Amino acid sequence: MSWDSIWEEVFRSQPWGKYPSEDVIRFVARHFYKVPDRGSVNILEVGCGTGANLWYIAKEGFSAYGIDGSASAIATCRQRMDAEVLGWKGELTEGDVCSLPYGNDFFDA
Repeated sequence: MSWDSIWEEVFRSQPWGKYPSEDVIRFVARHFYKVPDRGSVNILEVGCGTGANLWYIAKEGFSAYGIDGSASAIATCRQRMDAEVLGWKGELTEGDVCSLPYGNDFFDA
């Protein structure tokens, strides 16, 4: 895997990243808020960590996809998404961000 394993320890040992980045909020709002069917917009976060940005994306009704090398981060993200975003669409993957398991042109952002 092409990521630093120290992140597994970080995500396993402490709370991390509950709120989304302002840059992500501005980007999503600017480019996708006017789309009539938000669920048809697929947004990928590479190195999603515990999913603060994905939580926001899913809460806004977009399809949220995330990949991270840390099993603990993905587990935390999945737990929060399932608990706080009813019926969210998307997928969370533990994997190598240099080898994405998605086809070309699948994502809108």
